[in-house]
Amino acid sequence: MKKHMLFILFACFIVGSTFARTTEKKGKITGKVIASDTKEIIDFANILLFVDEAKLPTKQTMPNQQGVFTFEALPFQTYTLQIRLLGYEPYTKSNLIINDINTVFDLGTISLKQLEIGIAEVEVVAHKKQLIYKLDKRVIDASSNMLAAGGTAVDILENTPSIRVTAEGDVTFRGSAGFNVYVDGKPSIFSGTQALEQIPSSQIANIEIITTPSAKYDAQGDVGIINIITKKQIEAGLSAIVNLTGSTALSNGIDFLLSQNKGKSRWYIGGNYTNQLRESNFDQRKTTVVNDTTSTSHSKGPRSSNNYNYAGKIGWEYTLPHTSFGAEFGAGYVGRKRSGNLDYTDTRLAGETIISEKVFNSDDDYNLHETYEQGTLNFDHKFNDKGHALSGMFYLKYGGNALEYFQSDLINKQNEREQGHRAWEEEHRWTVRGNLDYVLPYSETGRIEAGYQYDSYLEDGEYSMQFWNPESKEFYWRDDIYNTFYFQRGVNSLYALLAESYKKFEFQVGARGEHTHQVLRSSVKGADRIVNRFDFYPSAHIAYNLPNEHRLMASYSRRITQPRLFFMEPYITYRDFYSAEIGNPDIRPEYINSFELNYKKYVGENLFMATLFHRSRTDKIERLRVPYQTSGVTLDSMANVGNDYSTGIEISTAIKATRWWNININGSLYHYKLDNNSTFDGSKTSSTNYEISWNNGFDIGKYTRIQFDGNFIGPSVTTQGGTNAFWFANLAVRQQLFNRKLTGTLAFRDVFGSARYTSHITQSNLNSITHIKPNYPVITLTLSYAFNNFLNKGRTAKENYDIFEGTNH
Repeated sequence: MKKHMLFILFACFIVGSTFARTTEKKGKITGKVIASDTKEIIDFANILLFVDEAKLPTKQTMPNQQGVFTFEALPFQTYTLQIRLLGYEPYTKSNLIINDINTVFDLGTISLKQLEIGIAEVEVVAHKKQLIYKLDKRVIDASSNMLAAGGTAVDILENTPSIRVTAEGDVTFRGSAGFNVYVDGKPSIFSGTQALEQIPSSQIANIEIITTPSAKYDAQGDVGIINIITKKQIEAGLSAIVNLTGSTALSNGIDFLLSQNKGKSRWYIGGNYTNQLRESNFDQRKTTVVNDTTSTSHSKGPRSSNNYNYAGKIGWEYTLPHTSFGAEFGAGYVGRKRSGNLDYTDTRLAGETIISEKVFNSDDDYNLHETYEQGTLNFDHKFNDKGHALSGMFYLKYGGNALEYFQSDLINKQNEREQGHRAWEEEHRWTVRGNLDYVLPYSETGRIEAGYQYDSYLEDGEYSMQFWNPESKEFYWRDDIYNTFYFQRGVNSLYALLAESYKKFEFQVGARGEHTHQVLRSSVKGADRIVNRFDFYPSAHIAYNLPNEHRLMASYSRRITQPRLFFMEPYITYRDFYSAEIGNPDIRPEYINSFELNYKKYVGENLFMATLFHRSRTDKIERLRVPYQTSGVTLDSMANVGNDYSTGIEISTAIKATRWWNININGSLYHYKLDNNSTFDGSKTSSTNYEISWNNGFDIGKYTRIQFDGNFIGPSVTTQGGTNAFWFANLAVRQQLFNRKLTGTLAFRDVFGSARYTSHITQSNLNSITHIKPNYPVITLTLSYAFNNFLNKGRTAKENYDIFEGTNH
């Protein structure tokens, strides 16, 4: 509570100091920036102010969300203003003479013209910033991470502060996987890491990370929203990009995007065929104690997985002077496979006496797949050129023939199956979403936004299972495990927010109300649940520009993490013969309060950014494991384990060391504490977590680049145990040919073979330690061909986290 009060007092001090400043008039330069072709507002250009013929700017700023920029309290001088944005012609306005205390230069609306030459040609003399910090989000340029071409959105995100990729390839942010994924401002058809893995990096322009989302966005997701901005064709004519990827891990893929822009109409078609394979050596020792029986199992051997995605899309956009319409249809077949061939020993003791000791070969197979069709309709209407607008969207997705299949067999030395099971979970899924948003600018610097949204997810299906009978040598159905289920969650939302700027001060405040209606039905007796709940989510964002181009930003957001369906399924399922899990229909949602204080400073072309953050979460949801049977089987379930708190700092620096060497260093350090209310020991669990990434880009001639990055991941804790620290490094070399239309990239993942994943669970009746070592080496080759508007910007390929396979064990 003291931390929260200090934060609020500090924010109030900033606000108070703003209005308490004197109104001394020395001179002012202001204007608004838009794109000349699309008339869209530009809010991320570099705006530089020079004194006379000076080589270095005296001031530097960026436009706000309305595209407006302002330089105030300017001393009497003669100034030159420049606006620079990669891909557009530089704008220069000279002879701006401030010689009177009332001098104001209003440059009006400045239209930036797109360069006639390709963007890649501009890149010879300038590199886009890896990170751009705005009032309510940070924007990652997709082309800044050379190691991302041939990969997915996951690869682009790797070097972002506090983003971590777990051993099984899952993305976490500040230690949590609870984030929402949007694509061009619309929710993804998938969630979390799976959504990020479906989007080829070649089709991504930028990625927005919104850590404290405003009331405009869904309240779902404890650490915020990741919004993928895909490439849009601006130039007239036909544009295309094609990528081919393969690796020593046998990953392979091809993706393409073809687009034509003709007058008011634009159409596009895209597709991808992707197999992301991971191979690792798995070693786990697990000991359980049930009654007087102690069971120790040791599994060791190779494991592999494949995240596959075969999908296509087609879309059409039509633009009138004030109104635009769009439609997109997509279909695909996606899924995950996992298999293991392990040497397995099982030893059981009654007291000190060995009562059983067996050696098996364990064959495990898992396959989750879905065929889907989805469609989107949207419109945007601009009442004028000042931002007064109305927009809407309707989205529908059907996931049919969805199947989650498990298979596990224990084969003895005589090559006979002693134990085994087969499990099927067949599902049908519907997602419906619609929203209407309205923006009303009431002044040059202020606006009001409001909107309505409806979001519904429905899933029904059945779960069935077979066990092996070693006496009859056949599988039999487990009628006691068979279950049917139905789940539907509908959320109606209303939001409103106010945004304003005054001199060097910007703020945005908002509120969102959500009503949730949730139905869970199951053939398990007593497991039906109906939930009706209303929640209120406020948000606030404040920014203040200090002298000498220092900038402070503070923000607050309240969030929720709704339990996923498999958290609540009230019946036992098996991942393998010795690993069972069950859902909890009474699990409660998590509520999160997030605070941030950001400081940003440009020193010439170099950037320093620091973020202080604090996140408190009630009813944290976590997977717990307990002994289930004397045969050594463990049972996993999801539970509300207590409240947790994360407080720390993120630091990001972008340094142009020389003309040919660019450095990005991102690091985070935070203290994590869990007030454990579970039935284990009720203790407080805490740890100091840290991650560091060091990215180096070298220009070796006009068409050759090298990137080397190092990553160190610190240890972390969970309710029952924790994970150890590990580190790895990557290297990539890119060569461009045929006027940059063809790009070849060779990437080496984990070049020193240093990646090791170790996790442990320590309880009085359960002790487990798991080691995962990736196969080495992993080398990837990517070939990219592009022309016209999609000319390659110089990204280099990286394998899609083919380091570890499988930690959900």
